[in-house]
Amino acid sequence: MRDPVLLLHGLGRTGLSMVPMARALRRAGFAPRVVDYPSRKHAIGPLVERAVVPHVDALLDGGAERVHFVTHSLGGVLVRAFAADRADAEAPLPAGSRAVMLAPPHGGSEVADALRKREPFRSVLGPTLGELGTDGVPTQLGPVRGLEVGVIAGTRRIVPFGRAFDGPNDGLVSVASAHGTPGLADRAVVSKTHALLMMSPAVIRLTIRFLRTGRFADGQGTASEP
Repeated sequence: MRDPVLLLHGLGRTGLSMVPMARALRRAGFAPRVVDYPSRKHAIGPLVERAVVPHVDALLDGGAERVHFVTHSLGGVLVRAFAADRADAEAPLPAGSRAVMLAPPHGGSEVADALRKREPFRSVLGPTLGELGTDGVPTQLGPVRGLEVGVIAGTRRIVPFGRAFDGPNDGLVSVASAHGTPGLADRAVVSKTHALLMMSPAVIRLTIRFLRTGRFADGQGTASEP
């Protein structure tokens, strides 16, 4: 039986953004399922209940031995919150379940700090924008727990948001934020922008490697790609 992989997009995106990754995962022997959820209409808690809980439960009820995830940005926060809730409830995901999170704002986003009180950003992006700041929900979730997580961060900046950061970033999320939470199994960095991470061949290769082995590095210790 092929291992299932749930793919969750980021804030303001749709499932279409994860289709190239899903196609590559299918060719690699996984059973991907793209989750399209209303990222701009609900806060993080309700989004977990809509975008993660029913899909995971359906897979486990169907006999899946483990459940993997590939997420972009906000999607990583949702999966992290879900896995922590299950671990705290003594109903963790099956052993061997893994997640590759692309530019998740685990330490919050400096761009969210700047935009969450401004229009039209607040109205267009919805309640989740206000929860993704550097003092928001992601910073209150504690260490990663309940599954093996690898994070890929980008370093190619875009303007004007790149000026909101002090260190390396992908234009919307800093490397420090993406990599900063305790409990990660591995970390990698690529020279890509936030919006295009999931479509990068280098990122796809790293993702498949982590889902198979639990590490980004190949047999020669290479974890980061251009």
